[in-house]
Amino acid sequence: MAFDANAYYLIMRQFRELSSRYDPEICVSPAFYSIVYAALMKACFMDIAKLYDKNEKSITIGYLLEICSDNKTLFNEYREIKTINENGQEEIDYYPYHHKLRANEECFFEKQVQIQRNFNELNGISGDVPIIVDLKFSELLSLFQNCLSSFSKKIENVRNQRNKIYAHNNEEKVENIDAVFNKYPISYDDLEELIVFALDCTRLIIGNITGVQKATEYSNIDDWEGTLMYVKLGQKYQDYDIEKNTTEFIDKLKRNKAD
Repeated sequence: MAFDANAYYLIMRQFRELSSRYDPEICVSPAFYSIVYAALMKACFMDIAKLYDKNEKSITIGYLLEICSDNKTLFNEYREIKTINENGQEEIDYYPYHHKLRANEECFFEKQVQIQRNFNELNGISGDVPIIVDLKFSELLSLFQNCLSSFSKKIENVRNQRNKIYAHNNEEKVENIDAVFNKYPISYDDLEELIVFALDCTRLIIGNITGVQKATEYSNIDDWEGTLMYVKLGQKYQDYDIEKNTTEFIDKLKRNKAD
């Protein structure tokens, strides 16, 4: 579900990035693109709301983190790296997880963040370099649970928009839909943050159990621009054909008149 929500979001982001550059091409099929965007928005909100639902019977990110935390012994605390020594024998080394802190996570590691920032500044390293901390699996679970709590307001707003706009014919929506948006604001960055967090949690847990790192998006998720480029090319050839046919028609009229 997190994977699907991310796919919807990434395509919506392409709409925002490409609409100004390919407006004439998009206007070739305006109804199609308007309906597709609305459907993507609705699907994205519905999936994100499901991932963070309050229903006790639902399998949510919160439930997943809670049940994993209650069963920590099922998971490896450290990453296992297998190597072959000089005698041809297999050896296993154990390493903590190297976790790149996202902006909303830095508040939980103020000391480490400050130390690394000072080091980067002294060595002329850009401030955009992510802060990396070494954590055990149980520590990552705790971090994710803290992050989930920090998202409570955004999750509540998503849930309210889902209930009042996308899932039901709520009275607030009927009376004044703008008031709903203003009362429960959610930005595109908020949606992305919730999706990325869900992917981080699920990929960590699945990776620990199976040793497989799941993908976060389709490899060809950004292929829509290629279609728009073909439409642009087709429009150029259309103009060329019209100009060519018009010229031929005028030449034919001139020859007929001369005859």
